[in-house]
Amino acid sequence: MEKDKKEKLKLAITLAFIIITFVIAITIMLKYSQEGETNMPFNLSEIIVISSAEGVTKSENPNNYKWNLDIMQYNDIYLHIEKNNDYDKNAFIESVSIENFSFTTPKVGNTRVYMPSSTEGSLFAFDDSYLINRSLTYEGAEGSNTKTLKISSQGGNVLFRVANTAVGEYISNDDAEIAHNGTLLTKTGVTFEDLICNISFDLVIDTNIATYRGNVSLQLPVGNILTEGTAQLDEKDCSSIVFKRETV
Repeated sequence: MEKDKKEKLKLAITLAFIIITFVIAITIMLKYSQEGETNMPFNLSEIIVISSAEGVTKSENPNNYKWNLDIMQYNDIYLHIEKNNDYDKNAFIESVSIENFSFTTPKVGNTRVYMPSSTEGSLFAFDDSYLINRSLTYEGAEGSNTKTLKISSQGGNVLFRVANTAVGEYISNDDAEIAHNGTLLTKTGVTFEDLICNISFDLVIDTNIATYRGNVSLQLPVGNILTEGTAQLDEKDCSSIVFKRETV
């Protein structure tokens, strides 16, 4: 009888241990699912979006109009990757990638994503050779250079442009001069609601320690560019973006 009691007690203790271990494991998994990595070697510390518009002169102008422009609305997105000074291992960035683009279609126009131009002059060019079809990768280097798609191995910016390349056109001889910013959109008859696009993408930070992936969502454009011309979003609290370690 005494032996049976001991066996039952051992079984109860074993079952209790299994249940407690299972509950702890589930709690840890749920916490990781919600919070992700809490001590990465590098963090996304800031998102800057600059929204505006410009007119691009058409190649053909048979009637010699003074203004013969295709109107483009654009959003330049800067992602700042910062070193975590509390991280106690020697870490460096091997690459930073933007992947898995997804966006809603605006009421007017077509959404396209561009990498920075490699030529001298403007930072971006509405040229198909700079279109991002699937992903964009900045390689880790001694210093950052957006034109050569390099980011410092100790942190820096990655940059790309989300553009609406078919907002409308402006053909006229009326204006003595025009401003190449968001106010140009008023000449096409579009409204701000016509331009709204929701975009999401994965930000992948590949380090010598591990690879981390988080998903970023934005609504574009930012600000009332039809009246302001150019508007900027500067988000320094990126804690809502959950990063998780990639499995090999």
